[in-house]
Amino acid sequence: MIHYSVMPLELVFEDPANQPKYQETKVNGVHMLIEWTGPSKARIVRLLSPNPQDYLNPKFQPGNQIPLKWGD
Repeated sequence: MIHYSVMPLELVFEDPANQPKYQETKVNGVHMLIEWTGPSKARIVRLLSPNPQDYLNPKFQPGNQIPLKWGD
């Protein structure tokens, strides 16, 4: 079987267990996409909020670590 892709082979054949766990959630009323980095820690990947004031808040800057419970 031949597989044509523009993606590097490392990504195509990557083990699914090693892929990051992303989840959409709301923190203090702000809708965002997070990546779980531990059982009670997450990293903000992207804000999904329609409120421009949320993007100006340094607390919600992408890359920041936030404490959460699994499944929040």
